[in-house]
Amino acid sequence: MTIEAKNIDRNDLVPIYDKLKSQCNDVLWIEKYLNNAWVDFLRNKFSYDGATFVKEYNDEFWEVSAFVHDWMNGIGHVGKEVDLLFIKMMLELNYGENIIFERCKWMQWTFLNVIRHKLKRTFKSNRVPNNQTI
Repeated sequence: MTIEAKNIDRNDLVPIYDKLKSQCNDVLWIEKYLNNAWVDFLRNKFSYDGATFVKEYNDEFWEVSAFVHDWMNGIGHVGKEVDLLFIKMMLELNYGENIIFERCKWMQWTFLNVIRHKLKRTFKSNRVPNNQTI
């Protein structure tokens, strides 16, 4: 299921954001990424489909690390640095080692996503967007 902000009732947006923000556990650098992703989501610059190929953390469809990772992918930032940030976020938020391991197994195929973006001419960078660093 792919979700775009334009297809969500306005009254549902605040609770979704609140749920994502609460998952940040007051970690400011993660909140910064969430806020940037949320702005672009509201501007319909990308859509969100939850964790790809794996179960969501704590069975939450709206999961902050997957949301930020989808944001970067959706705006054309795909590659090692983006995946490393994804891992760093999951570690910081105390995701279990099994879910991190499962996601890392899929990250070995990131090069195919890079090729896909390049063919579609949507690839911008393999680095984290907006000069934000991990």
